[in-house]
Amino acid sequence: MIIWIASYPKSGNTWVRFFLKSYFNNYYSNITLAPKIYDNFKIQNFPNIFFMKERNVNYLNFQEIVKNWKNMQDYINLNNKTNFLKTHNALCTIKNYPFTTSENTSGGIYVVRDPRDVVISYADHFGTSLEEAVDRILSSEHNENPIDENGKSFILSLMGSWADHYNSWKSYKKRKILIIKYEDLIDNTFKTFLKIIEYLNKIQKTPVDIDKIKYSIEEVKFENLKKMESKEGFVERGKGRAFFRIGKAGNWRKELETRLVKKIEEKFSKEMKDLGYL
Repeated sequence: MIIWIASYPKSGNTWVRFFLKSYFNNYYSNITLAPKIYDNFKIQNFPNIFFMKERNVNYLNFQEIVKNWKNMQDYINLNNKTNFLKTHNALCTIKNYPFTTSENTSGGIYVVRDPRDVVISYADHFGTSLEEAVDRILSSEHNENPIDENGKSFILSLMGSWADHYNSWKSYKKRKILIIKYEDLIDNTFKTFLKIIEYLNKIQKTPVDIDKIKYSIEEVKFENLKKMESKEGFVERGKGRAFFRIGKAGNWRKELETRLVKKIEEKFSKEMKDLGYL
């Protein structure tokens, strides 16, 4: 069964993934940013271009990806194990094709971040202006558009606006989705990661090991991940100077113009109040 690690881009998904990687790996197996053959714990991206090629799914046609969401997840679950999958896709239904089903999914961890901070990190990562980053997260038509090895751009995931995305995962009724705030990961690190492990304990009987939680938190501190990236690089870096850039909350106060702040707050007022951002 699948457990999703889901988020809007630049919201803390990677931090959670590396914490889980550390927690499920052996103490003596120090983590690296690149996967290792002997890692006990792996998280795949979904949808995944290499997997789609293997399954003969025409990834250049988004409707073909949508039609095969369920088939691909059925195939992944043939191993009869817990499969952690990372996604930026909204938990949506397109032309009667749901992104996932309760038959394939046992739960999900959704990481949400203040959209005013999301745009700062988003603009740096994707090499856009802050104005363009704001326009993108406000748009319900916003997609994840990578480029393949042949230089062809294609739609990999439908994300929608920041609020569309948050609401899609928050409102899912068929399985309990744990919602984690990026800001709580920073301000209440132990308590928040403990909450994640306790959630996994409920849905898949993951042992709650307090010492291992503390060890993993230390291992994946932002400063450590930043040092690893500087030393070995990181495939997810994007167009910015570094993937692990600042790792703080509230930086929008220094970098975002008042008119852009107002634009975001007016559009996402309901959701931001719900999350305590306003």
